[in-house]
Parts: sequence; C-alpha cells; structure tokens
Amino acid sequence: MPWQIITNLEFPSVEILEFLENLEFLDEKSIAKNLANLQRTFIAHNVKTNEYFAARALFCHKGIYYFFDGQEFDGKKFKISKNKNELLKGIKKELDLGALSEYLSFMSAKKSFFKSVFELRAGEYLCYKNGKLKKGVFDSLKDVGILDCDEKNLEFLKSRILSTLEKQISLYHSQNPCALLSGGLDSSLLTALFARQSKQKVQAFNLAFLDAPHYDESEFARATADFTGCKLHSVNLGKKDFLDTFYASDFNAEPLADSASIALRFLCEKIASHGHSVAFSAEGADECFLGYDLYFRVLEFYRCDMARYPLISKDSEYLRRKALGLPIYGGFCEVFTRYQKELLFADCKDFSIDEPILAYQNNYKELRQMRYMDFRIASEGIVAKKLGAMSDLVEIKTPFFALAKLALSLENPSPNYKPKELLKSIAKEQGLLSDEIIYRKKKGLSTPFLEWVLKEMDASSEILKANKILGFALFSEVFVRELERKARRGRFKQHLWSLLCFARWLDKHFG
Repeated sequence: MPWQIITNLEFPSVEILEFLENLEFLDEKSIAKNLANLQRTFIAHNVKTNEYFAARALFCHKGIYYFFDGQEFDGKKFKISKNKNELLKGIKKELDLGALSEYLSFMSAKKSFFKSVFELRAGEYLCYKNGKLKKGVFDSLKDVGILDCDEKNLEFLKSRILSTLEKQISLYHSQNPCALLSGGLDSSLLTALFARQSKQKVQAFNLAFLDAPHYDESEFARATADFTGCKLHSVNLGKKDFLDTFYASDFNAEPLADSASIALRFLCEKIASHGHSVAFSAEGADECFLGYDLYFRVLEFYRCDMARYPLISKDSEYLRRKALGLPIYGGFCEVFTRYQKELLFADCKDFSIDEPILAYQNNYKELRQMRYMDFRIASEGIVAKKLGAMSDLVEIKTPFFALAKLALSLENPSPNYKPKELLKSIAKEQGLLSDEIIYRKKKGLSTPFLEWVLKEMDASSEILKANKILGFALFSEVFVRELERKARRGRFKQHLWSLLCFARWLDKHFG
C-alpha cells in the first residue's frame, strides 16, 4: 500500500488505511462520516503521490503541527509533525505576535507564535496534495441535543457515566498504566474504578508540598490509596525542584502559562522513572459536572443585569460582553480582560487587540455555553497543550472527557441539582470511596508558584526584557510593575505569571 501511518497508532490501522486508499473518491461529507468516531490523532503519507492526510480527534491531547506558506525550506513547501520542535528544524523562525492576545486571555494560543506554522484544531482533518492544502471538520461539540436533568433520568445518567469510565479505563490495561491521585473526589473515583478493574496492585502518584503545608493534600490521597488498596507514591515538590523544572521546560516550543504544567512535568519525570508510560488523570470532571464555582457566579450575569464594577475587574468585562452579545463566560482559565490588555499595551499604540472570545461563539445558552467553551479549551487549548507537552515522558489519559457530549446534552440543571452530585452518588452506591473523600470540600491542585518565583527574581525586569528583545515598548513598564506589586499582595498572580512565561519563551527563541 502506498499509504503509511507515520505516527504511532493505539488502534488497528487497517481501517484507517482502507479509508485512505479510497480517499480520492470521497467528498467532504463522506470523509467526515468515516472519521466521526475517531479516538486517536494520526498523520499518514502517500509515498507514491507525496500526499499527506492528518486528523486530530477530540480530547486526544497530541497536537498536529504543520508548516505551509508556499516557500521552500529543506527542499519542501510543506512539512507536518506531531512535535513542534521537530517541525521548526530547518525553518527560519519568524515571530508572529498575532497569537499574543489569545495567549494572554487563555494562558495558551491555538495560533502559533511562529509565522507560517499552524496547528490542526481538534475535530479537524487536513489533506495536502500537489501544493494545495484543504481542511475540514469531522467532529465538533456543536448541535448536541438536550436531555433533561430530572429525577427520571438520574439512574440512566449514573449508569452511563459509570459504564463509560469503566470502558475508557479498560482500553489501557495492557500498557501498565498508573493513576494521578490528588485525593479529591474526581481523581479518587477514577483511581477506585481503576483499582476495581485491575488484576494487579494499582500504582498511584501524588504531589506533596512538604515545604508549603497549606498546599499539601497528601493525607487525602493516602486515605484513598488505603481504602482502594493502591500503592501510593508521594512525590515531594519543593521550590528548587519547581524552579529547575520551570527553567528547563520548553513545552513544545510555545509559551504555556499554566503553573500546574510545571508541577505535572516534575511528577511525570518521576512516573517515567518508575517505568510507566501511561497515566490516568481526572481532568475533565469539573467541566462535565460543573465543579467550578465560577460557572454559577457567571450564570448571574447571563440571567440579570448587574451594578457597575471597576473597569479592571472581570465583572466589568462580563457586562461588556453581555452588552455586545458576546459569550459572557471566558473559560475557567481566563486571565487578561480586554481593558487589562489595553493598559498592558498602553505604550504600543500599533498593537491590535482582538476578541479571542469570538472563537467560542455558538448557539448554546448559559451553562451549556460555558461547558462548550471549556471543552473546546480542553480539546485544543491550555488543557490539551499541558497534557500534550508531557507525552514525551508519559501519555496522560483523561476518561472523563469521553462524557463531554453527554454533559453538553444536559440543559441547565434543576434547582435540586448540585455540582458533582452524580459522581458522589456513584461513589457512595458502588462503595468505591469513604465518606471522608466523597463529601470533603473541594480544593483543587494549586502550587505556591509565584511565592517561589518572586523570592528568586525581579519579575518585572524579567518581563520587560521582552521590550529590549523586540526593539519596541510592547509592554507598559508602569502597568507591569504595578502588576508585580499587586501579585506580591496576592492579587493578579496569574497575570504576572503569564507575562513572565511569555518573556522567558521569547528570550529562549528570539533573544
């Protein structure tokens, strides 16, 4: 066969190869139909015609990157890879600041910071042939029907959730997976289901913060491990470990502003050293089951008019979007608002500030719109980039995201519905977890990232080096230094961190 799969496949490739052999006879609708249930991302090459075909599945966190601008490099006009660092070899790296506004909004950007370099979106495919590039959509999270979240459907929902999670876990038994266990409800439930299926003692890994006990939740991870019969490996993360990992990490050649990615990178190095190449993560449970308090806070802005708020605040931004008919919710990972960007770029009048939120416009209402946006961010934004950047060490599987379309089908919950109630019921009825874990107050993984960083450096000066590298005042010195002052008092920490991560990336690649 002239077609060859040039990425590793975790599923039988015969069906994909048969599809590719008939590709020239298929229209866009037929291609989408053939790929509709794709669970993995792949790149294929036709050695006879020099044709490429690639498809990126939803919630498969491996990216697909390609270079295309009609100009040759290394004798080629087109290059494609699952690794951006590999793709950049042989290319003259040219900076494209068009990605900066989206990055500042969502801690990462789908658009590349390198000119003529692109990333295939989740649920899209591309075909390159005879110097022409064609793209299409085969899977999306739009137009999902509605299922009432009422009493008569609760048993069906719980059964569907349980069977889906069990099936997702069973797919990887042969790969000696381990579990990421924070001690929260989501990771504990997933670990318990894994332990119930596994014929061997499950190995679970947890991050401890012995030097910062306020952040440490090891005791809850230990309680879950004891209850489920798992072996817990508690890995301590200290300031030096965090900073060393921060300075060494490149995250697939793009800036990434999620501090949890630093902690996760450190943990994945330890997991890999124990011989594991696959790990289960509970990422996605909060998006599926409304685990963020922010959902219900923003819901107020959808349903009623609010009083005035300071321009610098998120609340003011929500009202601005409502007035303009934009999606109000900016995602669980939103950082800079439009007004904050205007202050940041105050000394650079030529910098264009766009509306990244427009990429998430859809026909859903209220909580469904919020879920949709977070699922898109998870499938191609900060979550996908964070987990994808670990794949050279450990491939992280996220079974909860298999429930995304089911979650989207649930219209706004009834007054009796509480976040995570379905998961708590499953854990209780199945005897999977102790009451201590089921009913503990949600905390979520966080790290003392900025406290550690601010003790070691003048963050403002590090950020403002970007102006020297670029040769013009992109960032306002007054605003950056004010951000650092506020961050040292515990406010706008993520804003300062986002700028610091970008400045470090810029220095590494263009300094």
